[in-house]
Amino acid sequence: MVFEDGVVLTCGEFLERAESFAGYLASRMRPGERVAVMLGVRAEMMIAMAAAMAVGCVPVAMDAAARAHDAGHVLRNSGSVLAILGECASALIEQLRPDCPALRDVIVASASEPNGLSAYGSETGRFPFAESEAERHDIAAIYYTSGTTGLPKGCMLPHLWWLRLCDVHLRLTKPQPGESTLCCTPFHYTDSAYQLLCALQTGGTLAVMRRFSVSRFWETVLRNRIVELYLIASMPILLLKAKPRPIERQHGLRRVICAGVPASLHRELFDRFGVAFLDSYGSVEAGWNVRMPADYAVEMVGSAAIGVAVPECELRVADEADRTVGIGEAGQLLVRAPGLFAGYLNQPEATGEVMRGGWYHTGDLVRVDARGFYYFLGRSKDIIRRAGENIAAAEIEDVLRTHPGIRDAAVVAMPDEIRGEEVKAYILLGAEGTPDALPAEAIVAYCAERLASFKLPRYVEYWTGDFPRTATMRVRKHELAALAGPEAKAWDREAR
Repeated sequence: MVFEDGVVLTCGEFLERAESFAGYLASRMRPGERVAVMLGVRAEMMIAMAAAMAVGCVPVAMDAAARAHDAGHVLRNSGSVLAILGECASALIEQLRPDCPALRDVIVASASEPNGLSAYGSETGRFPFAESEAERHDIAAIYYTSGTTGLPKGCMLPHLWWLRLCDVHLRLTKPQPGESTLCCTPFHYTDSAYQLLCALQTGGTLAVMRRFSVSRFWETVLRNRIVELYLIASMPILLLKAKPRPIERQHGLRRVICAGVPASLHRELFDRFGVAFLDSYGSVEAGWNVRMPADYAVEMVGSAAIGVAVPECELRVADEADRTVGIGEAGQLLVRAPGLFAGYLNQPEATGEVMRGGWYHTGDLVRVDARGFYYFLGRSKDIIRRAGENIAAAEIEDVLRTHPGIRDAAVVAMPDEIRGEEVKAYILLGAEGTPDALPAEAIVAYCAERLASFKLPRYVEYWTGDFPRTATMRVRKHELAALAGPEAKAWDREAR
């Protein structure tokens, strides 16, 4: 790994530090126990997760930017017995510890990256990874993903999930030994971990940006001789909206894998940067499912097609009764493949619901043409996709409803040119409440104390009377925008 600010970690150094920390974990923890890892984009995040996997513990990837509400939920739901974090999160964890009875210990990494965990060695020495007894169906890690029912659910990913994710990607891209890949995503995402595993498998280099930045992007690509990129969400749009520079055509890129290439901008991306943007579709639950074949990349530019089924992956497009629909008809995408997730932690009913009949129900609407190309049409889930982050509207609503001055809240997605979607909150105040007494700034500040920053509402609009509701009192969210009137009525956090 080569970080943009000069931190470098060779394969040998990675193994040495990971085996040393694994020895520490093996002397203090039992196989199957969970370890919350909250270290941000630091080498120690990957070191700690690899060490935990090797000794049979289950690392729980946590966002270093999480706050009391979301971090507390993950710690409690996962039953983590150990938390590994940076100094900036120490106060937060101490605040949460009284409500996390399973949490036995906390490790604070020092600032000396990549040696932040060096103080935690074992008296019995290193734990050799070659002696790991992990099996392919054992749970390797837990990643939390937002769902329609509110709080994020813990996806239990077996070792087979990771083996297959890397195998599919390497078979489709056929990288050469020693190639360099650029990682622009946070380390608590599965994306960055699969990129590291693929680099280890091929003897390649993973160049790491601490945070995605348009201004530093092309310099990083050139300096590290990047061959492959993986981009998500608004990254390609932001690159396209930047002022053109000669440097952006001086690269040696051979492929760009992109989760969600904007169809309307696909041709412009290809023409401007001179490299194919290969659309790719997948999920934390099911790994890779659809990829645009490189041989068809030029032909399908701007077609809105996201690709064809990846090897060994069965796909169906089904109606609400799970009946397969015809060619060209819209329906929910169902997936069956080796190495799917092992279920949602502590939520057997939710697991059973999405795995009905042995097929993973993605909640995403697609159509397929006669040649087998799939086209993404939208999401049936109540999820806001903001700049690559999946945000459950119900989670924000739960926080808003805890405010004493708010009677009810409805959170919806608003289209946004840069981020894809933005968060909008409709607010029902209490009987005595007024917008002057509880301004939108105060509502967002209340959320900021309880949620990660990317989940905060951008738009706030006060509602008079009651929300439109179904017979079972569910809010008819699709009616809110039409009934609300001009969008100018809404308070806009960024406009202020």
